[in-house]
Amino acid sequence: MKLMKRILAIVCTFVMIISMATGVNAVENTSTTATSTPERGKITVTNAIAGEDYKIYKILSLESYDKTAGAYSYKKPGGDWDTFINSDEGQQFFTSNENGYVTLKDTSDKEVRKLAIYAIGYAQKHNITATKTATASVSKSDNATAVFEDLDLGYYVVESTSGTACNITTAAPTAEIQDKHDNPSVTKIITQGGNVNSDGTMNSVNLGETVFFKTTIHVKPGAKNYVLHDSMNENLKFVQVAYVRDNENHEYRQTDDFIVKPDRYSPGNPEDGCTFELSFTDSFYKTYRQDIDTGRLTEITVEYLAYVSEKAPINFAMKNTTWLTYGDKKTKTEKSETETYTYGIPVYKYTGIDTALEGAKFILSTNEQPSESNAIKFNPNGTIYRYSTDQTKGNITLTSGNKGYVNINGLQAGIYYLKETEAPKGYNKIQKPIKIEILSNGKIKVDGVEITGDVKVLNNKGSILPSTGGMGTTLIYVVGSILVLASGIVLFSKRKEGTN
Repeated sequence: MKLMKRILAIVCTFVMIISMATGVNAVENTSTTATSTPERGKITVTNAIAGEDYKIYKILSLESYDKTAGAYSYKKPGGDWDTFINSDEGQQFFTSNENGYVTLKDTSDKEVRKLAIYAIGYAQKHNITATKTATASVSKSDNATAVFEDLDLGYYVVESTSGTACNITTAAPTAEIQDKHDNPSVTKIITQGGNVNSDGTMNSVNLGETVFFKTTIHVKPGAKNYVLHDSMNENLKFVQVAYVRDNENHEYRQTDDFIVKPDRYSPGNPEDGCTFELSFTDSFYKTYRQDIDTGRLTEITVEYLAYVSEKAPINFAMKNTTWLTYGDKKTKTEKSETETYTYGIPVYKYTGIDTALEGAKFILSTNEQPSESNAIKFNPNGTIYRYSTDQTKGNITLTSGNKGYVNINGLQAGIYYLKETEAPKGYNKIQKPIKIEILSNGKIKVDGVEITGDVKVLNNKGSILPSTGGMGTTLIYVVGSILVLASGIVLFSKRKEGTN
């Protein structure tokens, strides 16, 4: 009996041990199930442009990682990005084994940045759908951010709406990157036309002169939807685009590589009301995509011309403004601007202290010995003389009006010589030409001295001189005769007294 009790106790103990072991196993299984939920990632783009859309692409999957040890295990994600990794472009950056694990050949900032550019270019070229899209919003600190949440762990490249690759990073599980705003820009200068200042931002011209402009587009990797806009003052008359070329010496062909509107090839006016716009074709982006994304193609120059209207205002800035729109949202760059002027010389003819003198006649020349053969021709309108846009026609004589003025308009900065060819009747003509210099800012020097106001030209009256047979000699003869007669009378009187 005692033996039976001992056996029963042993059996009960064994059953209890088995029961406890079964309970522990269940707990462990629960814990394993709980921890097997896939970890999710989050990437935040800081310093973003408010309202701009950002796209994110997963180019590698992150299978596992140990941050403490700095160990990350990447694999090919499948689909289009496997094709990229296996391509000649991808092989510049990645090494992969037969099991699909991938490592970077060079982890330097320069090479990683280059990888981001190539990856975005590949996505655009092959129309790869973004993993996620986010719009940047402004936080309380005025720092716009774009947030991508609920991401698979992996290696991601981020693209802005402008088409530029802003960064590349790993979601493990969170990451923060900064948009460096590597965006395009434009600069404009004047290359020819009249008197151009040293930095090309301003010039002065004669009426009717042709002005040559050059706008440089500073191209950035990932370029897309570039449209150059140019708005001219109404007195700058656009003629045509002459050349479009890049820093790699490629000269672009109209209709094949770019389109100008308005133009004989592309009728119609630009939508934004500018003078003309130039856009690039799909063929251009396909042809030059690799040069753009690798940073070889960095500048595109557009050279074009306009002429100055004969109605152009005097001493007034005629502005020419350029800007670029780009990307899906037609983001606008800062504007670049030039100024074109045409100047005038106000001449005031007077006598005495300040009495206006009418009828004085002049010619104007750039030759220090002015003559009818080298005189500048003008179109007169009362006392206003505007530079003739056709120098085979027009008047060379400039005549002062009843208020003494001769307004000479439509000239570029430079040195001129004003010669009086005929003085008003009774006044002395000025013998030496007057040297007049129009400075680049429109101010005037006369014989080397800067003045304000009018170029004042003084004429003096001539005085009458005595001549033979005139009153001058007659008076002398009369007085002399009287004196002789008086002397004779006195002498005769004295003789008579002596006789007596």
